[in-house]
Amino acid sequence: MDPNETSRPRIPRDIAAYFGRLAATYGDGAYYGKRRVAVLEALAPEMAGVRDMLDVGCGNGAYLMKFVAAPGNRTVTGVDLTFDMLLSARNRVGAKCRLLRADVSRLPFKAASFDFVFASHVLQFVANVETTVAEFARCLRGTGVMIATGQRDDSVRQMLSVIVGEERWREYREVIFRRAGRREADARPRNRFQNAFAKAGLRVEERTAPFTVTWPDIAEWIRIRWMPMVPADERERADAMIEDLAGMGESRTLTQHEPLIIGRRDG
Repeated sequence: MDPNETSRPRIPRDIAAYFGRLAATYGDGAYYGKRRVAVLEALAPEMAGVRDMLDVGCGNGAYLMKFVAAPGNRTVTGVDLTFDMLLSARNRVGAKCRLLRADVSRLPFKAASFDFVFASHVLQFVANVETTVAEFARCLRGTGVMIATGQRDDSVRQMLSVIVGEERWREYREVIFRRAGRREADARPRNRFQNAFAKAGLRVEERTAPFTVTWPDIAEWIRIRWMPMVPADERERADAMIEDLAGMGESRTLTQHEPLIIGRRDG
């Protein structure tokens, strides 16, 4: 898959192949860990008393581990398109939750099966946001809550482009982030996800989960998230660039804000 081709539809097999390369380590490291803690703290009121929880696009189980370990008696189900991600998830959570391989736009569940539906960084990758959100909402009980991450104004790549300067950013973009073209969903109106929630009959609330990371955290995140995508003949150069980045602002901290879209049915 060429992420730079933002106008063509997202093909499930390409998405699966893309994330299959990240299955072993996606979500690891301090950056992702701090972000998860912030999200879980922000959603603590919604998680209290949940009976049946669905993690859509669960990946390798980073959130599933937290969901099954949370206090309370609940069932937890994870769905993902990528077999290797699900295999990693099973290794992490064991038999504590149900795992299924499925296209998130066509979920294999009866209507009103869950009272908590969660999708972290999923809508940014689907071909049709409205159809996918409607499918999530179909699986939601009348008193349930649906949560997805929104589009961010302070992504790491945006901040790096400002901090390292235009000339150096061009080099980083060419070597490390060349396969991180603007996603189709991000090219649409910024309230696109919220509008899809509303069209699915949900009352929309927005919330942010702030978390603070260090410069070494960001360097580690680049290694985890982007180095697997760098061709072998460019990795030595990329590695030197990341080392340079890690030492550039060792004492610097940055506060990020994970946007959360929360949907509920009226009545």
